[in-house]
Amino acid sequence: MNNTILKNLGLFCLFIVGCQVEAQQNQPLPQPVIPDYVADPSISYFDGTYYLYGTSDIDHGLLEMGPPVVWKSKDLVNWSYKGVLFKGFDWQKAHTFGPEGKKKTGYFRYWAPGAVIKKDKLYHLYPTILKPDNKLGTYHLTSKSPEGPFEFTNGKGIFFNEPEKEKEETQPVFADIDGDPFVDDDGQAYIYWRRRKAAKLSKDWKTIEGPEVSIPTKRTGYSEGPFLFKRNGIYYYLYTLSGGANYVYAYMMSKTGPLGPFVAPDQDMIFKSNIEKGVWGPGHGNVLHIPKTDDYLFFYLEYGQGNTTRQVFVNRLQFNADGTIRPVEVTTTGILEMPNLNKKKLIRSVIVTASSVRRDTIIKTTIDTVIEKLITIPPKFVESELANVERKMNFKPENAIDGSNGTFWMCDTKDKQPWYQIDLGNIKRVKSLELFFLKSTLGHTFKIEKSEDGKEWQTVNIPVSEIIQSPQIINKIGKTRFLKLTILLGTPGLWEIKMY
Repeated sequence: MNNTILKNLGLFCLFIVGCQVEAQQNQPLPQPVIPDYVADPSISYFDGTYYLYGTSDIDHGLLEMGPPVVWKSKDLVNWSYKGVLFKGFDWQKAHTFGPEGKKKTGYFRYWAPGAVIKKDKLYHLYPTILKPDNKLGTYHLTSKSPEGPFEFTNGKGIFFNEPEKEKEETQPVFADIDGDPFVDDDGQAYIYWRRRKAAKLSKDWKTIEGPEVSIPTKRTGYSEGPFLFKRNGIYYYLYTLSGGANYVYAYMMSKTGPLGPFVAPDQDMIFKSNIEKGVWGPGHGNVLHIPKTDDYLFFYLEYGQGNTTRQVFVNRLQFNADGTIRPVEVTTTGILEMPNLNKKKLIRSVIVTASSVRRDTIIKTTIDTVIEKLITIPPKFVESELANVERKMNFKPENAIDGSNGTFWMCDTKDKQPWYQIDLGNIKRVKSLELFFLKSTLGHTFKIEKSEDGKEWQTVNIPVSEIIQSPQIINKIGKTRFLKLTILLGTPGLWEIKMY
């Protein structure tokens, strides 16, 4: 990593310690927006704050997810959340169902919330929620704050195996996934969902009004993650194709209205993998318009380590004079384009050690480099050009102080009492410590100790059972040379540490 990139990493970073994750093509360290596993991002802006709503990945596949949270930021660089968006669910509780001899277990799951919109002092949220038996729908919830707590409308909640409550159960806006709303200049709201479906919303935004519309697109095949935005009188409908490492985005345009008719520009495929830059399967995301500018930012999920270890990346959209979107060269360092508004003074030079380190992992997959030619109307036969790609992941202690939200420290699987230690080199006054834990939505219990000589230790915090927030913040630490973190409960890993 060159000195210029290291200097720019002050956006995130805090400690200057050399740590290079081995990656294909020796790319710079990846810079995901969020220091955690998050997919399907949608961002809203209210009163000077950005709010990122998404799916909480926990590396358990699609059958079990983390609870719903909203990350917030003043500058698009420094993000945090505290608590869950709404109550009434134990997202990690397994529910049993089915006839005797064929019993199954399942979980409630929260997926792919659309961008939150505001009306009459209420914030409106449209997430997909699945029951343990995989019955699903996109629901309508409201709150007086973009951080929640949100409450269901059209009923009192969602229940499973509770017959006495089923008469009061909330009804979905529609029985499908990936609902994303759009409000036009005249105040009329619309909603879009997978398989190219769209409809008007009622005046109270609780239900669909009128018929469902199927949006015809140039590309065929399964499609999800749709959304609509408007710029200079043009409506842009974006939709995904394929999935996994072969996720791509195409779009249609309309100068008539939010429901079309739409036409496809000559270059309608604008988002696909960039093997050279190390981006695999840029998929389900959303566009944020920065208020009072002509800046449009595309936030999207990236393949990560496969399965549900996805992370959020961002790149700018640029437009031609006729309003068409220029194909985007996706990169893992797009966040470096964001303004650095972090003016806090960070302690930078440290030495770190840990109780153990997990073995390196090789992530392998195959990407079709001509996928945009394979998905057309009418279908055309084009021989695939497959690229076998891989990523080498290491989990060294230095990863938690390298300024990258895409690398992390993790202990060995046999480590029963994981700890992480920081040596400041000499005694310094530490005001606060911020800890970004791996799989933070599952909660962590931890202990922080300090020492001036590495021999006599004093406990700084009172361990509290599995708090759900990120970062975990410890204030008023005082004079110390050494700091030691012991993880008592929760996933034993750290994305990043910031120390002031």
